Amino acid sequence: MTQVFRIHPAIGFARVGNSEEYYLQPETIAGLPVPDGLPPTSGGLPIKAGTEDTPITSDDVRDRFGQLKRQAARFRVFEYDLEKTPERYPNHGGRELELGKTKVDGKNVVDIVWTVHTANKKANNYVLENPELKPFEQMIDGYAQGALPPIRNPQEGDDLNNPARIRRLVIDPGPRAIKGCSAPKVDLDRTTPASYGCGAEIVTKYDYPKSFPGDSFNRLYAPDGEIDTLGQIETDEQGRLIFAPAYGRANSWTRGDAPGPLTEPVDNDGWFDDTCDGPVRAVLVLEDGSTVDTVGAWVISTDPGYAPQTLNVVSLWDDIYDTWVRKLQLAPEIYDTRFNKKYQPDFAEHIYPIFRAAALQRWNTNLPELAIRSHDAVGAISADDHPAQTILGGLGFIRNPNISSQNVVGAPLMPLSLGDQGKPFLSPSFTQYFFLEQWNAGTFKKGGYTLGKGEALDRAVLMNCLGGRFSPGIDMTFIVRQPGLYITHWNCSGVGPFRINGKHFDYAAVQPSQPLLTEGWVPCHTPLGPHIEPGDTSKFMSIPWHTDYNSCAVHQTDPNPDDSTTVYWSWPAQRPVAVYVAAEASGDALGPQRFSVRGPGTFTDNPAQEGRYQEYLDFVENWPKVGMIMTGSQITTGTYDPEHFLEVESLLDAPGVQPWPQNAKPDDDD
Repeated sequence: MTQVFRIHPAIGFARVGNSEEYYLQPETIAGLPVPDGLPPTSGGLPIKAGTEDTPITSDDVRDRFGQLKRQAARFRVFEYDLEKTPERYPNHGGRELELGKTKVDGKNVVDIVWTVHTANKKANNYVLENPELKPFEQMIDGYAQGALPPIRNPQEGDDLNNPARIRRLVIDPGPRAIKGCSAPKVDLDRTTPASYGCGAEIVTKYDYPKSFPGDSFNRLYAPDGEIDTLGQIETDEQGRLIFAPAYGRANSWTRGDAPGPLTEPVDNDGWFDDTCDGPVRAVLVLEDGSTVDTVGAWVISTDPGYAPQTLNVVSLWDDIYDTWVRKLQLAPEIYDTRFNKKYQPDFAEHIYPIFRAAALQRWNTNLPELAIRSHDAVGAISADDHPAQTILGGLGFIRNPNISSQNVVGAPLMPLSLGDQGKPFLSPSFTQYFFLEQWNAGTFKKGGYTLGKGEALDRAVLMNCLGGRFSPGIDMTFIVRQPGLYITHWNCSGVGPFRINGKHFDYAAVQPSQPLLTEGWVPCHTPLGPHIEPGDTSKFMSIPWHTDYNSCAVHQTDPNPDDSTTVYWSWPAQRPVAVYVAAEASGDALGPQRFSVRGPGTFTDNPAQEGRYQEYLDFVENWPKVGMIMTGSQITTGTYDPEHFLEVESLLDAPGVQPWPQNAKPDDDD
């Protein structure tokens, strides 16, 4: 059968908020041109709930109670005819399924049965700041060298597969199923029965062995409420799936009346949060009652998107795409055993986003005026410019990932952000740098590169997430560079690329006395195959997420061979450091910069610790007050330049920001 059906995006992202309301994940790329009919600077903005593609405005950031809205992930089914468009990437094909119109063997598709199963395994995983290695130096080495890193919560036992430990430390609501158009929400919580799709029907599993923190720990510190759900699912009027995440809560089992220690940026024993991940599956129901399987997707819930329109110089897409190009034969015309110097990348698709990202990040960082003008000039580079005559001087100011000695060189090399895996500074991915080399040599195209609609959705969603600096990251982490995470036989099985190799469960056989989930996938230790369980991608992130977000404002480099006191930015696209506040801007005057995270509890005399709460617990209690950065055209409180990206809806106080560079021990007040 050459007709196949795939869920897109292949990996979707939901983002926590403390409101019952939500908007939808962005389906356009941050900071880049958007389809006709949308505001030209709206790329990367989330979509208003209940609409097809209407971008939110500043009025949609919070609900009427001032609470931060959640970001829901929307999934669709696309039909592919592999006879007309043989399997390759890009495929250029694919059209969205329409209930009552799309046919299989002459029979209409009349319904979709969706099943979603998410979990949180963070507390039952290995530490990420491995004391046996330098912090985050070659994070994968903790697995590849054979000896696994130490585990989190060792006081709960040393076997991550022990059922008793799993029951206490893994948050697992079980699967939930839904079907029909505009179906009411189904909660992934403690009280709603588990359910799953079985052919055209939904089966309720009343005795599924759920586990939530309150089931095992009688006394929980829960400043925003106890973790009793991992989100909800519902469908829209076209039968698409909408996954709305949980509420950004952090819980700790208490010692007396006090929470457990919250002292580390990444690994905090005794804590839970309500982010999660897991498979999204769908079965198509035909008019005669027969069914057709689809290629599944994955959903991940993570930190809020406070700067959705700021593009990462190295996005999650860039890391995943680089892995697929160099290790999984995604595009042999680009890379077989080496990069093909005859390949012509497309300027708009492969090259310009790197330049645009550099320009956009000036809105999230405290740069001096000369640097701001330089970043603007980088963003203005066009396909008609001669590379050597641009402000970049061709490749003269771009850090080369192929030359390890450049990893320790800061200014004037770009990107001027912190790196990961023992690299003081960030470099483009190998594939990105190859595209830049082709641009510099004049070997590139001006237009003509196209993606199918489903493929474009995959790319857009991943482009809006963080790559490059996985320490451990904010959306996903270093595991995206591991081929074993994915279905590798993508081009001969009908599944297409970028699919996480999820494990299939027989829910009917689940025993109420035994946890279904296990330790799960371990990089370099689990054999290839469908082994990825719910919770297996988010478990490599910070616990709770709040500590890492708070921490990753500015840091000195690590390693720091020159013992420099200069600080640089960690995640400037995803974690704004310094912002311009819309209420203080007027016309072309932007007003002073403010720290994105600011107010009581953030004050310090140490520039290397500014722009964050000095006690992690304060951020746990105040994260919903952080504002969002968006284009001036979508801010309803005044008239602003659409090329200005300003902070709106912050509920925090506003002290000023020092100019960059900042020194830990300044000699004077200049």
